Amino acid sequence: MSMRALMIALLLPLAGSVTAAGFNAEKFVANNCARCHDSSVYTRADRRVQSLRQLDTQVRRCDSMVGTKLFEDDINLLVDYLNQRYYHF
Repeated sequence: MSMRALMIALLLPLAGSVTAAGFNAEKFVANNCARCHDSSVYTRADRRVQSLRQLDTQVRRCDSMVGTKLFEDDINLLVDYLNQRYYHF
């Protein structure tokens, strides 16, 4: 294994955790999600999202549509935040 490959193999697992450690889901929602909709989308009686899996899918769909290109760990933190704050699945 080359030195470059070894360094990438050693540092790659840290990349996600470093990014996720600085990610603030509450601020992200306020600064990004709220541009398209307010919090009533999470709490209305006829909401689309009816499961944790659907919530994860919707967060990924919004990430793709808006182009924020969140890291996997950040998506997971965002899903967890929305679930704890609004959905309670």
